[in-house]
Amino acid sequence: MNRAMGAGIVGGLAVLGLLAGASQGSMEGALVGLTVGGLVGLTGVVSTQLSGSSQLLGAGLLTLFLGERMLGSGTERAVVSGFGLLVVLAAVGIRVAAMGRSEGRAKAAHQLALVSSAVVVAGLVVYGLTLESAVSAFLKDDEAVWRWKGALGAIWPILVLVGMAPTMAVDRILALHPRVLPPRAAKEAATQALSAALAVALVFPVNYLASRHEWSSDVAYFRTTAAGESTVALVKTLTEPVEAILFFPAGNDVGEEVEPYFRTLEAASGGMLKVTRVDQALAPALSEELKIRDNGFVAFRMGESQEKFKVGEDLSKSKRNLKKLDETAQKHLLKVTRGQRTAYFVVGHGEANFRERDNPLRKLALFKKVLESQNYKASNLGAAEGLANSVPDDADLVILAAPEKPLLPEESESLKNYLDQGGALLVMTDTAADPMTDLLGYMGLSAGTHALAHAKAHVRQTRGPGDRVLLATNRYGSHQAVRTLSKNGTTLQVVLPAAVKIAKTETGGEAKVHTLVRSFPDTWEDVDDDRQKDGDEPGEVFDLAVAVTGPEKADGKGWRAMVVGDTNWASDSVIQSVQGNQVLLLDGLRWLVGDEDLAGEVSNEEDVKIQHTKGQDWVWFYLTVLAVPLLVFGVGVVSIRMRRRA
Repeated sequence: MNRAMGAGIVGGLAVLGLLAGASQGSMEGALVGLTVGGLVGLTGVVSTQLSGSSQLLGAGLLTLFLGERMLGSGTERAVVSGFGLLVVLAAVGIRVAAMGRSEGRAKAAHQLALVSSAVVVAGLVVYGLTLESAVSAFLKDDEAVWRWKGALGAIWPILVLVGMAPTMAVDRILALHPRVLPPRAAKEAATQALSAALAVALVFPVNYLASRHEWSSDVAYFRTTAAGESTVALVKTLTEPVEAILFFPAGNDVGEEVEPYFRTLEAASGGMLKVTRVDQALAPALSEELKIRDNGFVAFRMGESQEKFKVGEDLSKSKRNLKKLDETAQKHLLKVTRGQRTAYFVVGHGEANFRERDNPLRKLALFKKVLESQNYKASNLGAAEGLANSVPDDADLVILAAPEKPLLPEESESLKNYLDQGGALLVMTDTAADPMTDLLGYMGLSAGTHALAHAKAHVRQTRGPGDRVLLATNRYGSHQAVRTLSKNGTTLQVVLPAAVKIAKTETGGEAKVHTLVRSFPDTWEDVDDDRQKDGDEPGEVFDLAVAVTGPEKADGKGWRAMVVGDTNWASDSVIQSVQGNQVLLLDGLRWLVGDEDLAGEVSNEEDVKIQHTKGQDWVWFYLTVLAVPLLVFGVGVVSIRMRRRA
């Protein structure tokens, strides 16, 4: 049987195994089928040739890895691991048979390979002693179990490695010299392989020592945030004196980072913010009054109102807090100066909500955190909470996030009455939402029911036609709610996945509608949902978000509403990675409650976390564990072959 025929048998059986496993509907089944099919073919080839059993030995070890590391627990793991162990033992048996049929130097080479194979088996025995079923049989103390697993866990990979490398080296020599083996060739090859294996084996004890003696060096980008435009605006509008006390000893590195930030705010406050730096140990009375027990804290005080937060004393441990210092300082300064507000999320009709679990594009947990950073308390409001009668008197803001079912007529009437009393309402809609004809009509608006699309101005996610509804735009109005976005239009874009149009109607009475965000020209309403611009779908400019103000009352103020033709723009999946969406949300909320003077960016130097799906994590794991080592091995093989040819 020649090599080509053998390779064909192995490959054919592997593919048949892959198809059989995949027919069971799982990745695990496909992997098991691929492995079993390939091993059956490989076993046949090796047993026929009575040589190259190191290939079978390696395949058995790979199968054990598949069973122990990828299949978790249960029947599949037991079957695959057991099969892998049988393959390892079969490789040893084939080696014994090959040794019996060989003579002279070839027989001595097989004896050397047999000893190395026995070392591999010994390594597997040691691995078996680390399994939970084996350890629990003779060790009860947790400390003893930890030491046992730590020691044997470092030993068994070394045994497998120093046994496998010489076995492969001997088989390679036997394959290169099938008829007459040169003197000492097998021994020299095994010695070289053993030396290389021992060098690699140093990784295992080094890894163990590294886990016991942790050391790290932070080389990441770091910079303390500067005072943001919004926070500077906040201190400029102070009407009562506020004191900021920084508890840091002289010469402290964190204090040297924090103090310039607060001095900037002090200079901008017009004398309304006084900054003092003290050592907590040298100011016991003040520390007791503010309940500060250690250095590393910042406290705000305005009359009887107090707020404090911790930054830390150790620079290496405080970098994360320093990166978001502006955000944290503004949050606590708002609590001292503005008092807590209440925001209600309408529920009971399939709205997007901060408690959403199934659909990440309708989860508003980060939205809620933004509210809390502006000193809001978020609560739900539905029929059970009295929405059918009226909106609670303490409601500073009401959020209606794309209800999938119609509101009760009484609920819609309550929201209109709330507006008439000078309320603030944020409405979001999308393709799956109820049209909310009554409520939007009261504001002089209507919402589309089909997603808008653009051939170019969209986020490229899959690079297919489906991306065309992931609209991205930097076309903003001149309203106060988008002042920051308008000023930074070249760098701040807003992303609205699957947005619908917001159109003006003649039903709004004295309400005034102002465009906040609009689409690029040549955007079309995808009526047939094919993501293609058809002849009956003309390209236009659509309003994507608008601000509405009601007629002024006796106090000179009217109701305010903000309507956005999308819900996904404020979801966790989008808002955490798109700065323009964050600015739109913050400035929109501020305008709704009359805090437009605070509009502006909040500085944040914190790194943006890269989010991977489960499948992407799987790919990255196996690329680092398998692909990179195989690539290095391949480069080494190619280099050796090229050197020999030269």
